[in-house]
Amino acid sequence: MVPFTAFLTLRRFVGWLEEKERAERKVRATERRLASITSASADAILGLNAAGRIESWNRGAEMLFGFWADEIHGHPLTDLLTGGESAHVECRWLIDTTQTTGFVRGHETTCRDADGRIVQVELTATRLAEVPGENLGLSVILRDVTERKRRDDEIQRLNVNLSEQVAERTRELAEKVEQLARANTELRKLDQMRSEFVSLVSHQIRAPLTNMNGAVAQIATNCATMNPTCDRMVVILHQQVERLDRLVRDVLNTASIEAGELTLHSEPISVLPTVRQVIEQIRARTVGRVFHLPDKPGLPLVFADRDRVTEVLANLCDNADKYSPPDKPIIVEARADETEVTLSVRDFGAGVLPNDLERIFEKFYRADSSDSQAAYGYGLGLYICRNLVQAHRGRIWAENHPDGGAVFSFTLPIANS
Repeated sequence: MVPFTAFLTLRRFVGWLEEKERAERKVRATERRLASITSASADAILGLNAAGRIESWNRGAEMLFGFWADEIHGHPLTDLLTGGESAHVECRWLIDTTQTTGFVRGHETTCRDADGRIVQVELTATRLAEVPGENLGLSVILRDVTERKRRDDEIQRLNVNLSEQVAERTRELAEKVEQLARANTELRKLDQMRSEFVSLVSHQIRAPLTNMNGAVAQIATNCATMNPTCDRMVVILHQQVERLDRLVRDVLNTASIEAGELTLHSEPISVLPTVRQVIEQIRARTVGRVFHLPDKPGLPLVFADRDRVTEVLANLCDNADKYSPPDKPIIVEARADETEVTLSVRDFGAGVLPNDLERIFEKFYRADSSDSQAAYGYGLGLYICRNLVQAHRGRIWAENHPDGGAVFSFTLPIANS
């Protein structure tokens, strides 16, 4: 019985030994694997004893600092730091903090390699202890962050530079805005002064013109002893007063349009009575001019300001009278479609040059601005006509008739459209 018991005990002991050996082999294999990982790591991994001296030095440390393991073994960590009293203070802090808290993570510092070059590193230190209270030193991992720091510094520099540029551009923009505001204020003042000046001068001129016109009419009517020379002078005076009066009206209309003060009093109106009224007014101040009027009683009503339409028609008919030979008629035509009525005034003059057909409606534009022009003008009449027609949501244009002369046409919207 005893030998059997001894056999079982021996067998258990042998099994325990085998199990222990397998566990030891496993631990040794793990240690070798960890040692291999540590040795082959690209990061510098150092083992320090409790006094802060280097006891282990892996391949990553050799590549980073240029020291072989046997060259650096036993040296204090301060030899890797940049030296001086600050290196000793930093090393003491590192050891004390690691022993107190167990680790230091993400600490950035500077080291020197074998050639004396500065290497910026990120340091992580871990306390080594098998049992509580036992000080086996610490493990230190150093990662080269020189390039990263260089990029960070460059980014910071660029950010500072960009911020300075943004601040400078913002300041310049603020100055420009302030300058524009001042200029805009000055322009508004100048525009106000211009409008007031135009209005004042025009009204001041118009009042004596009215008196002169009345005086000329009185002379022509009540002076019984007028000789042919006086008769001719009275006609000239009357024409020139009317010319100046039209100029004043044109200037006032232009100032009103450009100030945005043009007001329309639109209503449904018939265009044919308006055309006849304009023609009668022009006949009264012309001699022998023949007018051909439209005969279309079925024309629809237009939605327009009667006085403004009269002004446009009078301007176009006056132009036709200026540029047509005395023995040629002025033809006024009208036609309608579903949405608008078109009025046209045709003369038998020399026509309009192709390059002038579009520009003739521009402010102050004259197709012939020379001193020898056949008919004087100021380049405001057609400009005003265009603005008045456009204010009615109509169109105005000029073209040359195939049989000679120019045709000026404009449209007005039908009242029920």
